[in-house]
Amino acid sequence: MMDQTINLDGILRVSLMGGQARAFLIDSTRMVEEARRVHNLSRVATAALGRLLTGASIMGHMLKDERDSLTATIKGGGPLGTLMAVARADGTVKGYVDNPDLELPLRGDGKLDVGKAVGKNGQLTVIKDMGLKEPYVGMVNLRSGEIGEDLAMYFTASEQTPSLVSVGVLTNNSVVAAGGLIIQIMPGCSDIALKSIEYSAPMFVNISQTIQEYGLNGAYQQLLSHLEPEIIGKARPRYLCDCSRDRFERGLISLGADELTTLINEDHGAELSCHFCNRTFRFTEKQLVTLLEQARK
Repeated sequence: MMDQTINLDGILRVSLMGGQARAFLIDSTRMVEEARRVHNLSRVATAALGRLLTGASIMGHMLKDERDSLTATIKGGGPLGTLMAVARADGTVKGYVDNPDLELPLRGDGKLDVGKAVGKNGQLTVIKDMGLKEPYVGMVNLRSGEIGEDLAMYFTASEQTPSLVSVGVLTNNSVVAAGGLIIQIMPGCSDIALKSIEYSAPMFVNISQTIQEYGLNGAYQQLLSHLEPEIIGKARPRYLCDCSRDRFERGLISLGADELTTLINEDHGAELSCHFCNRTFRFTEKQLVTLLEQARK
């Protein structure tokens, strides 16, 4: 059994009740704050994208091979537009939202109106690239646009794994706390174990507040100690974009000779920006000519 002393923020992979269920608990505060800073997100955009990034980071950590990746996309028809998160097995994640500066009035209870910002007239799509001939694609209709419910529906409907999902972000001008908890029922789970989890569900609702008050170690004790937890894995979530000039060069070459010729003759260069980190890569006319030569080969 692994040492259960937790001295850093991150993701905890936890076995519950002798393997009848499993949990993933994450403190994603710094990760979501980095996304807020990179994209200059409004409060409601921070909450929405932060929830998706938090859930996606856990889902990425569920992948078995470090080379695997997962892309979660939400198109709910709300004013935020499309939300996307790309995660890897090591817990790193990147993402963006179409309208990062959107502001909306608070709900009647004083909370950010994430559901209205995201919308619920659309779908959540999850694509897993696991090195196979074709990627796995799962898709579900949105339940509420609040992200957590929608991820739970995805697990239950698309992966046939009954799951409890709680993701949350507390934010003012910066991210105060962010975190998530996913509990999944394993095959052969007893009725007693299932009821123990169901009765505990109200404890899991305000996950970001629990992270703020107790940190990752304290949240682990507060939320899971009565479910016979055993930590079986750890990871460090980070907001990390892996874009590079070389990757954009390959993208330009893949456009083909005709498209590159148009860029050279009409625009005399190109300026490309990364959706995930907002870095800009500039290519001169001469550089495009060199890429054109490679495309023709």
